Amino acid sequence: MFGFSNPFEASNRTAIVALGCIVAVLLALLCGGWWGWTRGATSARNEMQAEYSANLVEATREAALKQQAETVRANALSAQLITTKRDIEAQRTTLRGRIVYVTREISADCVLPADAVQLWNQARRLSAPGVPQAGGSGGAAGQAAPAAAAGSGQGNATIADAIADHVDYVAWCEGLVAQRDKLQELVMGWAQ
Repeated sequence: MFGFSNPFEASNRTAIVALGCIVAVLLALLCGGWWGWTRGATSARNEMQAEYSANLVEATREAALKQQAETVRANALSAQLITTKRDIEAQRTTLRGRIVYVTREISADCVLPADAVQLWNQARRLSAPGVPQAGGSGGAAGQAAPAAAAGSGQGNATIADAIADHVDYVAWCEGLVAQRDKLQELVMGWAQ
């Protein structure tokens, strides 16, 4: 009539159907691509999680084995240190027992003068503030009380006192050296 054509005429209808088919195919491709991408992403994520879990289990197992080995090694070093300290203490006890024997012929008048005792204590840092002095309470465990300082009224130290003090000091030093050596051995093992 007025020059308007019906949009649903045969040629336009075909174009609309073709366009609809193209849109449907595009939608189907888009949906298929989205479905495939999500499935692939899920699969990759599951694979990564499985790999991570396997690595975590392996790392945990290795750490537990290493910890167990280090514990066994530390216990062995501790046992060696205890044995060494027992040997040092046995030697100290033996040496202290011999003091009376080796000093039996020394006159009782043969003593270290008070100034010598004071010098001995200063050299050993036994006259420092807070360090118990002879006759005082709180002496170190396993060590004889230090010789009396000059002017303390405690008298002079005998040769046996000096030898006993030296034996105790050497045993203490050997114990520290043994302890240091085992600690170094332990730490060096950790570094490996």
